[in-house]
Amino acid sequence: MAYENLYHKEQRSSKVDCLIFDLDDTLYPLSSGLAGECLKNIGEYMVEKLGIERSKVSELSNLLYKNYGTTMAGLRAIGYSFNYDDYHSFVHGRLPYEKLKPDPILRHLLLSLPIRKVIFTNADKVHAARVLSKLGLEDCFEGIICFESLNDPNYELCGSNNLFDILEHSARPIAGAELPKTPILCKPSEFAMELALKLANIDPQRAIFFDDSVRNIQAAKRIGLGTVLVGSSHAVKGADHILESIHNIREALSELWEEDEKSEDVLYQSKIAIATSVTA
Repeated sequence: MAYENLYHKEQRSSKVDCLIFDLDDTLYPLSSGLAGECLKNIGEYMVEKLGIERSKVSELSNLLYKNYGTTMAGLRAIGYSFNYDDYHSFVHGRLPYEKLKPDPILRHLLLSLPIRKVIFTNADKVHAARVLSKLGLEDCFEGIICFESLNDPNYELCGSNNLFDILEHSARPIAGAELPKTPILCKPSEFAMELALKLANIDPQRAIFFDDSVRNIQAAKRIGLGTVLVGSSHAVKGADHILESIHNIREALSELWEEDEKSEDVLYQSKIAIATSVTA
């Protein structure tokens, strides 16, 4: 459950000292098709591994995602027990990663900012590493906060004979009845997000969070993070900035580069002053 530290590099301090990026559909566009393939694999896992009727998969998956942040978290909440690594291998291991191509533009933008940059994804570390490698961004981030960072992969498997019928609950809710809690920590849970910040030693007041999910952005805003919604052109509550593409980051947040350029200028002038005093 450790923070996946990729490399340590000293960074200059500034008003914003950390950028936190979601991974999927944020660092690469939704048009890549990986999201659709992932959803398809989740459905197949529910049918093949959990014995859920195919006719119920679509509605159930959507309902679980809506209420728990991920379908996986929802499946655990309503009583299904399964191996986390097996789930991730089935859902992510079959993805057509070849659809992702190196992104030299994004790489240049990220490396041009000498402040901390961290990935925060609900996905597993193997998937995160493969995506970053395909995009050519594996050395652009200090570390990865992923599924294993917040959850114990070695939890005790215990089957349940009492599955909670969330479809029935949704169709005919009973007054006072509450949804069961999930043991999985993930976005958009504010508790999970605050724990992630603590693990990575990030001050939310000095960090900016990038994500393609409106509810993740709104949760981030509630815990004090600066927020950027990626992949949209419409303003939404909770988002400080809107980017149609992650490539537009400099246009939307030019102050980050300006702050660094000012620091460089001050350092350069200081060196000139020192040199002048020595040679006078």
